[in-house]
Amino acid sequence: MPDALTFLSGIEDIIHAEVIKLYPDAQLPKFDCQRDGDSLIMDYRSPRHFSDLAHGLILGCAKHFNETLSVARQEQDSDTTRFIVTRLSNQ
Repeated sequence: MPDALTFLSGIEDIIHAEVIKLYPDAQLPKFDCQRDGDSLIMDYRSPRHFSDLAHGLILGCAKHFNETLSVARQEQDSDTTRFIVTRLSNQ
């Protein structure tokens, strides 16, 4: 993966698909992603309310790719959090 936003946008189709192959009964959160230039809108859906964990993993992804990302959160409803992830700089 070339950068953090590309990696994050592939969570649902690439990473979760591989997890399901290994653990067919896994109950994974759902990520709907929409790319907009240097921003990524990620709608996290889960009845387990691990949006704080998802937020931390997004920040860890930025560190891994040596990028500075801004992460804004909007609670959409009881099971959905929208993350607006914006690349501020590449280092």
